[in-house]
Amino acid sequence: MISPPKLATSPQTAAWHRALGARVARAFPERHATPGTVGRETEFPLVRPDGSSGDLLQVWPFLQDNGPAMQEKREVSGLLVELRDNDALFVAEVGRGTVEIVVGPHRTLHGTRDAHMRARDRLFDAVDRAGQKLLGYGIQPHTHPSARIMTPKQRYAVIHEALGDPWLWFTVTASDQVHLAVDRADALEATRVAHLFTPVLVALCGNSPISGARDHGVTSARETRMGEIHNEFGRHGIPAWPDTDWSDLVARYACQPWLVRARNGVYALAGGTFNAWLDTLPLPSAASASVLEDAFQEFLMHEHYIWNSARPRTAHGTVEIRPACQQPLSESMTAAAMGVGIAAGARALGEWIDGLLGPEAWQRMRLWHHTVVRDGLGAPAPVPGLMEEALRRIEAALVARGHGEEVYLQPAWARLEAGLNPADRARMAFRSGGMDALVAHTSA
Repeated sequence: MISPPKLATSPQTAAWHRALGARVARAFPERHATPGTVGRETEFPLVRPDGSSGDLLQVWPFLQDNGPAMQEKREVSGLLVELRDNDALFVAEVGRGTVEIVVGPHRTLHGTRDAHMRARDRLFDAVDRAGQKLLGYGIQPHTHPSARIMTPKQRYAVIHEALGDPWLWFTVTASDQVHLAVDRADALEATRVAHLFTPVLVALCGNSPISGARDHGVTSARETRMGEIHNEFGRHGIPAWPDTDWSDLVARYACQPWLVRARNGVYALAGGTFNAWLDTLPLPSAASASVLEDAFQEFLMHEHYIWNSARPRTAHGTVEIRPACQQPLSESMTAAAMGVGIAAGARALGEWIDGLLGPEAWQRMRLWHHTVVRDGLGAPAPVPGLMEEALRRIEAALVARGHGEEVYLQPAWARLEAGLNPADRARMAFRSGGMDALVAHTSA
């Protein structure tokens, strides 16, 4: 297996990498409930009937008026950014035309699905009353990314200043992310294997070929464009190497540019790298408890803005799997089920793919990912039959969880058999009837 390079660090930063790595590890339980609980973060584009970007700020009043009372969260400016009911959290995302539904944790994918569907039905009605449409699609189909459609959260303006215009792709993209609770001993391996299986997930779940009212000839414009953000630092997608221990993970994150800091709810540019800031601190062995905790919180803020395909998350002791586009509305659980199967079966899946591809497995799967985001199921796998066997083993991992969750993989099998993923079908709709047909297809 490929090993991480020795990053140039001072004894000071190396000590902090070890200390912060140990702190991150402690956020994961030694043993979690079996099977691991599931959470989802699903983003949806909102559009006008002509396919141009909608506006969540116009949807909020209808959502609040539709059903039981909801809890609000507002920024200091008064901007409404979240609503919560008993099932879900509804969140304003980077684009004014994007809304996120967050549900969980739930014991199984079934509970996650039930909560998600209740929330989506409530949202769907509000969107309809606002004269807009909610799409099962991975990107705004018509409107280009711009600051004009960016939600006016204060931190977004700061991040735009730090990253420049490539970051504006966040104003139009919509992903389907799933979290699975994992043991401390399994978290890094689940993250590694989720990275390795990213091309399998994208090939079957890519769903953003049309953006800016153009066919870009790709399966996932979302993955393609997001990969332009600090590409030289590996801020998005599959990292250049896997993390072999927690200090390696911290070291990989800490060498990246540090974007933003927060004080009392006010965000400001950070500047430099996170390593440079760690060099200004006392050694962890000499630091007070408050300094240690402050460093950990600063690290969490820093790593929140590193968007690799899989990430260990400390809030609930989960691994987050995030490369899938938003799925068609009638097949909304496909990517989530695949992600849960990958993380739950990580040890067996990792042994299989390492044995199949040998020491170059990491680089071969990274290279395949580069072609998959363009060609989808048409991208040749590193070895014949890999897709079918990978999906079979993902299904076996869901079967082993013991709750019948493998039922949600039926669309994935159908896509593989037909050789058509959601991007292919969206492209067919667009070619047959333009934007009207694409909006009708993705809102059904």
